[in-house]
Parts: sequence; structure tokens; C-alpha cells
Amino acid sequence: MIVLGLAGGLGHDASAALVVDGQLVALAEEERFIRRRHAHEQLPAEASAYCLATAGITMADVDVIATSWLATDSADVQLDMLGGLLAHPYFAGGRRPRWEQVSHPVSHASAAYHTSGFDEATIISTDGVGDRISTLVAHGRGTAIEVKRHWPISESLGMFYLGLTNYLGFRFGQEGKVMGLASYGAPDESWMPFVLHDDGGYHTGLSPLGEDRPNFGPPLVQAWAARVAERFGPPRPRRYAYNPVNARLEVSAETGESQRHVAASGQRALERALLHLVGSAVRETGCRNVVLAGGVGLNCTANGVIWQSGLVDQLAIFPASGDAGTSAGAALAVVAAAGERPDRALGNAGLGPQFGDDEIRAVLRDRNVPYTDVDDIADTVAELITDGQVVGWFQGRAEFGPRALGQRSILASPLRRPMHHRVNAIKNREQWRPLAPSMSVAAAEKYLVDPGPSRFMLAACQVREDRRDEIPAVVHVDGSCRPQILDDDAPAPYRRLLDRLAARGHPEIVLNTSFNLANEPIVHSPQDALRSFFGSGLDALAIGSVLVRKPVG
Repeated sequence: MIVLGLAGGLGHDASAALVVDGQLVALAEEERFIRRRHAHEQLPAEASAYCLATAGITMADVDVIATSWLATDSADVQLDMLGGLLAHPYFAGGRRPRWEQVSHPVSHASAAYHTSGFDEATIISTDGVGDRISTLVAHGRGTAIEVKRHWPISESLGMFYLGLTNYLGFRFGQEGKVMGLASYGAPDESWMPFVLHDDGGYHTGLSPLGEDRPNFGPPLVQAWAARVAERFGPPRPRRYAYNPVNARLEVSAETGESQRHVAASGQRALERALLHLVGSAVRETGCRNVVLAGGVGLNCTANGVIWQSGLVDQLAIFPASGDAGTSAGAALAVVAAAGERPDRALGNAGLGPQFGDDEIRAVLRDRNVPYTDVDDIADTVAELITDGQVVGWFQGRAEFGPRALGQRSILASPLRRPMHHRVNAIKNREQWRPLAPSMSVAAAEKYLVDPGPSRFMLAACQVREDRRDEIPAVVHVDGSCRPQILDDDAPAPYRRLLDRLAARGHPEIVLNTSFNLANEPIVHSPQDALRSFFGSGLDALAIGSVLVRKPVG
């Protein structure tokens, strides 16, 4: 069976995924193609075309198109994404596949469970909202997912955190800034904006707010921002300034002691609510293998707290647990209903486009960019990194999800704290934001304290106290880091880079952040990589087996 999964449309985070004979073979986010963060109100046309092309098929070969929403509520979320896509000139005129609808929360749950490698799991999806549901607890067994409990939009943990984000002066998509800021503050342990029930449920007290428009969140977000203000005082207004250097209107938010305290308090409240959910869900299902799904599943700090809680034996999180991953979830739900399922855990998030060396050289020649062919790009980059240089790394298939995992990364040495400042400056990021490490299994054993699910850089853990001074550029203010531990499924050139670093006496650890500049999607094509390289302070670009340097003088 061949299933094309779709997400986004007239909402956000449009994407497409292709499942063939039960295996996820392609997944790409529309934002990477059109260069617009979150691809608001865009059809996943480019992503769909890529998925079909990479499999060498057309829409006529697709058996089912699966959409990650139910048509009953589509007026508030997706409208007619399917019709709009099939009317596109690229897809029009051929046979129309059968259409199957999968509810939004089940799409989240399906993406995470069916790629986890577990034959049985407790599934917890915490999201903003979709198809009237914000939080879902389910039990996965084999190909089946049984929903146990769910909560409406008024109980949304995602809307709570977005309200906290807005109060602090950040916007949708910047929830990660709040998570990073929280580590600098001391939380108000007495503040718990949720009532946690003995039966494992919880209540926000905002019901029935939002129930009349069940997939529409702004009133709820505003209500949460107001509730935070009631507790902590009025927010500081955002500051706007025109930057003549980049000809952009820029916005910044206050991040002083008060804001750090509020961020820490909101983060702690979220963690307590999630621990309550996980504990009750595990008791209800009797299964301590836990899968986390939904946009809240991107909160690495909370994921680390769940792992350290002792409530779970194994923990899996889908690398695109936000809405971009629901295209895969919808497709996997359809094939699971037919008795098909991936035969192993997802080992690598690189399911996007890739470019051969001949294609890369052609792009460079067309743009008159000098380059050098090298025999071992990993060895060359290892030398640059140990020399203190910052390198753009463009290798293999593009990753999906918000984390760079060794295919579209900016790399540097973590051995000196000033490198943290330099890399954040290159990306025009706030200096208080942490940067993450990629490391070998052996290095993880040496430097980390009980890391959780770390294949996709989605859980924070503590760095051993006696080792923190050795890798200061990737240690956050609270002694934590968000590691990616490279196992056998990691991209071969990236694993080889760690070997080449070790041969030079450098730890098998590299500072790794996404290859993009501020407010832009991660680079997707060689053209994107060149534009970001020449428009930033990067020292070198390793693209395929080619090295690009900037002219001197």
C-alpha cells in the first residue's frame, strides 16, 4: 500500500509524508522549500511533489491520501487543503486516490507510536488543539491505538505554554526560548495553575472558553497570558527597532530577573502537570514504555524530567512531534489499520532531499563560487573545528523536525566558552540561549548523567559536574545539555567526523546547531546553504565532498 500523508494547509506547519508497504520513506516540511517559517496558510505542494519524486511515482500510483484532521471541523483548521492540492497543475488531471481522514490527536499519537519500535506503549499527546482535543492518553498494542482519555481545548497545555510565551514577549514558534530562559530563574513552587485530580485528570478552570470554536486558540492564549499577569504582574511590552544593517524591523523582549522567574514558574507547572499525566496513564495501561507526541513533546526540559522521574522504563519521542509530523502520523494510521507497520524504530530523521556531488558542483560553478574537492570531508572539517573555526555542514538527506541532527548543521568545538557566544552571534540569537552537543556513545558515558531518549536531541540531562569545564560551550546555566548521541543509525559522515576529532585528541563531541539564520527555516538546498554561508560569519562550508571558503582580502 502507498499512502501520501498531508498536514498543514490553511493552518501551519504544512508537510507531506510517504509510506510505502508500511515503511516511512519520505517526509518533508513545506517551510523548507518555500523559505517561510511554519508555512502558514500554505498547501504542502512542494513537499508532496518531493515525496512522490523521491519514490519515482506519481499521484496515480498513490492508493490513499491521508489527512491529519476530520472534515467536520475543517472550517476552523484546514478548509479544503486536499482539493487545493489536487487542483494544483502538477497533480491535476490524473487519477484521484481514495481519501481517508485521521483525527489530529490520533495523527500525533500514530506518528510517535508507530516509529517508536515498541510493540506496546502508553501514548500521551499534548498539543495546542486539533479536532476539539488538546490532550490524549492512549494505549498502543501492535498496529492498534486505543484512546483511553482526552481533554478539550479549554484544558490545553499547549495553549497554556503559548500564553506564557506571549506574556514574556515571544510569539508562536518561540516556546523554546521560554524553555531556555526558565533555567536562569527560580520557580514559584506554590504556583500551580492546574487542578490535578486524584483520578489522573486535571482541570484549568478556563472551561468552556474556546468550546464554541474548538480549533481556534487565540482567546484561550489571551486568557492564559492574563492569568499569568494576575499572578506575576503586568508584562513588559516588546521593544521594536529598525535595524539599518539588515534593513529589518526587529523585536526584542525583556529577559531580566522577573521574566526569568516567570519562565521558570511556568516551566515547573508544565512539568508537574505532565508528570501527573504520565503517572496516571502508566497506571491505567499497565505499560511503562511511554511515547510522547504533540507539540509539547518538543519541550526537552520536561522530557528530561519525565525520564528522570522513575515513572517510565523506556521513552520515545517523534523528532517532529509538532504539527509537521502529523502527515506521517495520518499515513501510518491508515497503513496500520490495514495491518502494516514499520518493522523497526525510526533511526534517522533524514527523509528529505539529498544532492549528489555533481549537482553541488554544478550549483557552485553556475554561481562562480570557488571550491576545493577533498578526499575525506569529515577529516577536513575535524581539522577546521580543532583550529577553532565554525563550519556549515550540509550532508546527505535533509532532516525533518526542528533539530539539526548532522545533515544540515552548524558545527564548532565545545571546548571554550567564547565559542558559544560566537555561534549565537553568527545566527543572531540571544546570548542566553543554550547550544547543544552531538557526541559518541562513549563520550556520553563519560560526560553525561543518565541521558534520556537522545537520538533526536529531545531530552535534557545533566552534564557530570567534574566534566562541565571541559565542554563549556554546550553546558547550560543549570548544568544541563540537550544531547544527540550518535548510534549506528546516525549518518555515516557525521559519525566519522567524531572519529576524526578523536584522532586529533579532541573529545568525540561537537557543538551542533541548526544551519539557518535567525527567523529562517533550516537550509534545504545547496543554494540555501550558500546564501546563509556568505550572509553570515561562518568560516567554511562543507557541502558534500566539497569545501567552500570565503575569499581573503
